[in-house]
Amino acid sequence: MATDIPQLLTALGLTPTETKIYLASLSLGPTSVQEIAKKAKLSRTAAYDAIESLQQRGLMSSFLRDKKRFFIAEDPENTVGHFKETIHQMQQQLETWKRILPEVKLLSGGERPTVRFYEGKEGLHAVFHDVAKLMPKQMCEIANLDDVYSALDPAVLADVRKILDPLKTQIRVLHRGAIRAPNAHMAFCELLPSLGDFHGDIWIYENRVAFVTFVGKPMTVIIESVPFSDTARVLFEAAWLVCSKGK
Repeated sequence: MATDIPQLLTALGLTPTETKIYLASLSLGPTSVQEIAKKAKLSRTAAYDAIESLQQRGLMSSFLRDKKRFFIAEDPENTVGHFKETIHQMQQQLETWKRILPEVKLLSGGERPTVRFYEGKEGLHAVFHDVAKLMPKQMCEIANLDDVYSALDPAVLADVRKILDPLKTQIRVLHRGAIRAPNAHMAFCELLPSLGDFHGDIWIYENRVAFVTFVGKPMTVIIESVPFSDTARVLFEAAWLVCSKGK
């Protein structure tokens, strides 16, 4: 299969216009900008701009003959050094870019979180399936267990137990209400009464925070965001520490 020369030159860093001008000039030999523009099927203005750029790259040159300026493309063999240098510079710039990525991320105005909203029990199943897909090594939960057991039927709770294997996922639960199904592989800590009451469930896993409310029709919001999950995780740790000391 014949090599697509124009596509190769653009892949090496030339613009489509520069590619047309270089190849037109190469085929014509020393000639005027008018002839090069005509051969490349470009305007004289576009041709002049491309020729100037190619001259700066060292891929074209010009000379005067009888007070008339001629332009000529650099020999293809001599262009190899230019492209090698371009690739070398790009590699250096790529390494610099990789090194400053954390700084660049700070300029982006923060991560734009992905938010999913559900109504009804399908939202709970969405959370369960999301956890099953990610299989996190750790999961933190803040739950009103009385609400959980009154809102969810035994079949749903059985599905949760199948998905969340405490032997694979370290699970810690800050809870309000009685523990119905103690598990030696899960850590529980009761929330202090002074912290107030709530009616819902919060799951923190990987880069997700899932909020479930059981007041009226169940509603679920899953936020996919590292800053949100990191913040929620710090608050969980602070509450765990306070409640552990308050026992």
